Amino acid sequence: MALADLQLERLLQRSDLWRGDAYHPLQMGLDSGYPELNRHLGQGGWPSQGLCEIFCSSEGIGELSLALPLMRRLIPRQSREGSSAGLVSLVTPPHVPYPQSLAMQGIDVSRLLWVDTQTPKEQLWALEQILTSGASPLVLCWLEDLSVSQARRLQLACEKGESLCLCYLPSKVKEQAHPVPLRIALQPSTETSTEANTETGNARFFETQVDILKRRGGWPAPRFSLSLLPELLAQSLMLDVTKLQEQDKRLENELNKQQSGQILQGPWSA
Repeated sequence: MALADLQLERLLQRSDLWRGDAYHPLQMGLDSGYPELNRHLGQGGWPSQGLCEIFCSSEGIGELSLALPLMRRLIPRQSREGSSAGLVSLVTPPHVPYPQSLAMQGIDVSRLLWVDTQTPKEQLWALEQILTSGASPLVLCWLEDLSVSQARRLQLACEKGESLCLCYLPSKVKEQAHPVPLRIALQPSTETSTEANTETGNARFFETQVDILKRRGGWPAPRFSLSLLPELLAQSLMLDVTKLQEQDKRLENELNKQQSGQILQGPWSA
């Protein structure tokens, strides 16, 4: 090893120097329920508090499934009566929450707070009040737009109430620079894999591409894919795909048998 390389290696081993591609989490986060996402977030999961922006290119790409494991952890369906667990708030979701589906995911729907508003001003006011109160450790909200000053105000509300807010925004807003600890962009995967995993017996359906645009303590992470379908739905789709593949195989075999018994010769044949 050259002298210059040896000196550089010694410098990199110093604890007071930071490499640009290294990640140094400030504290351990909340388990997201997705090992791949935890690894890329770099601190073991979601931040314990703060405003996290999630940009979605369209609806139905797993944006709510991304938060279900955390909701199940904070308000499990098996929670004891009289538990001091807080609430999980849904502020102006685009669709009416379906309690039966959430309950099937192991979530205590009696601990869910659904807040609906009429105007963006009312929406931001309600959101700030919930975050500041500290009664809801997790808040999910859906906004059409968010300015820098509004993002800063919501971030301060999260810090005051020690709350985590997952804020869903359209993709156009990600061009703005907001003072928040985490920014994630979701979009449908360009490829859909239906090949079964020989080890687990499961399949990966309709994967969602995840781009971590900003994370506290390190550079943005490279793009990766997550399968965000609930387990029961994924298993059901896997059975449907398997049946379709079996039907296609039977049709192909029957067609090959018919063609093998009907050899056509053209006028050029001897």
